[in-house]
Amino acid sequence: MRIELALFASLRRFLPTGEAGHERTIDLPDGTTVGQVIATLGLPDEPRVVFVNGRHAPDDFVLHDGDRLAVFPPVAGG
Repeated sequence: MRIELALFASLRRFLPTGEAGHERTIDLPDGTTVGQVIATLGLPDEPRVVFVNGRHAPDDFVLHDGDRLAVFPPVAGG
C-alpha cells in the first residue's frame, strides 16, 4: 500500500530521503500500524500528536492505501 507521510517542525529531519519539504509518499506492507511507521522512522520516544486523514490516531491504528499520516511534535505557547 502507499500512504502520504507528513512530519512537521523538528520531526522533518526523520523523513526518508528525497524531495525537499515535509511530505513524502511511502510504500508499506498491508497491515502496517502508525506505531510501526514511527518506529521505522526512528522518531524520538516523546509525546507527539498523530493524525490519520485529519483525525487523531493511536499507535495501533492500521493504515490503509491512500491514507495521510501526519505527525507533529509537542507544541507549547501562550
